[in-house]
Amino acid sequence: MRKFAWASLVFVVPFLCGCGGTGKGKPERILAVVNGSAITEASFEEEAKSLPPYVRPILETPSGKMQFLESLVTRDLLMQEALRRGIDRRDDVRARLNQARRSIVLETLLREVSEKAPGLSDESLRKFYDSNQANFQVGERVRVSHILFKERARAEETTRKARAGIPFGELMKGAEKEGGIAADLGMIERGKFDKAFEDVAFAAPPGSVSGPVKTTYGFHVIRVGEKKPAGLQPFEEVKEQITSDLREQAQRDAFETFLAQVRKQAKVQLMVKPEPAPPPPGTGTPPVPAGREAPSAGPPSPHVGR
Repeated sequence: MRKFAWASLVFVVPFLCGCGGTGKGKPERILAVVNGSAITEASFEEEAKSLPPYVRPILETPSGKMQFLESLVTRDLLMQEALRRGIDRRDDVRARLNQARRSIVLETLLREVSEKAPGLSDESLRKFYDSNQANFQVGERVRVSHILFKERARAEETTRKARAGIPFGELMKGAEKEGGIAADLGMIERGKFDKAFEDVAFAAPPGSVSGPVKTTYGFHVIRVGEKKPAGLQPFEEVKEQITSDLREQAQRDAFETFLAQVRKQAKVQLMVKPEPAPPPPGTGTPPVPAGREAPSAGPPSPHVGR
């Protein structure tokens, strides 16, 4: 089963053709040769970068490396057989290859455009902060860690252990074994959590442990840390978020400028016209009931029938 899982990875990692050298005159170590095509140490390492994070640690063991190398050999064998059968020349496959090619080329272009977006200086970040201070006003905050149990008895026991001197971090690690859930909530702002939970958290002194606190979720054991009053967040505290937001905006602006330049230099002809939007409900000529003639546009002529 484990080997099958490794073999399945050949379909999710990019295909790299093995080569016998680096192109700089320095011979490269060859790990395997599949029908004359080499899998080099460099290509092996490049393939490993594409593995999911939870798989990569397995490559730290000799057996894990061998299993991954076997998966690359299997992948190359299957690819060679597919090419021998001409699968890459089939119309349906070529259409999908063209789609993948477009996606890769466009993704690379957009990445290059976004990377050329102007950088952000500390001065520009500070200017944005000073001009938008209303966006960085926050309420009273407190740093909180907690352990949640469904049973009051377990919460009471954990509270006693904490007050007896057992580090709260150790109690958090062991909470799951006792049927609880532990989490470091970081800095919480008043008005964003359960009122009963907040009342205790904001009233308790820093460094203290309180509990059990009953909420709709169960019984909490709360450890309170640093407290901060309501007011304007310091620049250093929000600098990273400002940088992220402004970089994203700069990249959007760079792309829109680039696209406008490309369209200006191009000759685009739309050979179809957009269809007119249907009239909104309740407007226009009402439908004529079946079996009846539509009324005339005006009053009947006085000469009709004479």
